[in-house]
Amino acid sequence: MPQASVRASALSILGLLALSAHSAHAQPPAAPAERASNPIAGVGAAALRDGEVSPDRARQQWRAQRDAVAGEAAARRALGDDFAGSWIESEPGGGYRLVVASAGAVRVAGASVAGVEIRPVARNWRRLQASKQRLDQALQSRRPGLHKPLTGVYTWHVDPASNRVVVRIARDAQAQAVDFAAASGADADALRFEYLDGAPQTTNWIFGGLSYITAYGGGCTAGFVAYKAGVPGVVTAGHCGKAPDKIDVDWSGIGRTPFGQFVHSRFPTADRGWIASSSSFAVSPQIYDWAGNYITVKGSIEAPVGATVCRAGPKTGYRCGQITAKQVTVNYPQGAVYGMTESNACSGFGDSGGPWIDGGGQAQGIQSGNQGNSSAGHNCDTPAAQRKSWFDPLNSILGEYGLVLTTG
Repeated sequence: MPQASVRASALSILGLLALSAHSAHAQPPAAPAERASNPIAGVGAAALRDGEVSPDRARQQWRAQRDAVAGEAAARRALGDDFAGSWIESEPGGGYRLVVASAGAVRVAGASVAGVEIRPVARNWRRLQASKQRLDQALQSRRPGLHKPLTGVYTWHVDPASNRVVVRIARDAQAQAVDFAAASGADADALRFEYLDGAPQTTNWIFGGLSYITAYGGGCTAGFVAYKAGVPGVVTAGHCGKAPDKIDVDWSGIGRTPFGQFVHSRFPTADRGWIASSSSFAVSPQIYDWAGNYITVKGSIEAPVGATVCRAGPKTGYRCGQITAKQVTVNYPQGAVYGMTESNACSGFGDSGGPWIDGGGQAQGIQSGNQGNSSAGHNCDTPAAQRKSWFDPLNSILGEYGLVLTTG
């Protein structure tokens, strides 16, 4: 494929962020059974702070994303191979709607799904995914010593709203990105390049949301409680440790105490792990929001693009934003990870491994990284439109490791 045709498709670019490790020392919260928060109310307050959305708008959006699962499923059935993705979109007069893209004009005219707008596009989902997979395969085929490091090409994902594969790159890496895309064989017409200011980095710092000390002295965050063959533990980020690394907690009042050890871990390619808990710790199907409240985990139904989601961790507390992309490939310096979900919620050093959850208590994933931090150690001072944080979707982690999520 001619490089010129790929280069001609390059457009604009945004900004990134990620997290690393600092030692953890936290005051333990009260026992989970003593108090519980309303997750929807919590989302409304956090969304007002983080996403410039009023509580009423946050509730409207939650209702839209609650109905989006059934709406998308119906649209997929109606459109068949013409399906080209979906997302939640704000309406000019207020409220939100689910938009489903269709690559077949005739099928668009005949398709009718209650509460769903069918919008015509040029490329179907299968064609877009094929181009993304070519990029993934090209990255996987690169070998140290034979290929130069792909340092300036940061992430890529299918964006249903633009009907493109969005490739985010450094401002000085356009030539490198064009060469990589051309060599991959990806469809040039399906690619859109965007600038991203800040290279991906991982986010280090025991129900969910609480900090722990890694075997290397840094800090990370526990995600969700999950059992394996009757043994309790927590899902967390793979870059925080590997089997059989032992981890500790260090809370005021109890001092540094062994918590458990890594049994499963994968990083890069993914960013996931599972820590088996020691018998001295009780587990609970809740996450701590670092404001004295607990949010009960109800399940793990995956939210769509455009949905409001929140994450918890010791560095930045409970922060919310929208899902902006799925199936994102993030090219960290340590190696690429695949299948990440992206959000504009902020995150910081020490938040790695922490939980992402929606307003209905549905667990979404495990914090991985962001596109670079300010001197404050987080990206919360970056405008929401430019923030990027990534998490590894929970359901694929549960399936890979044979885990059962604890719900309440």
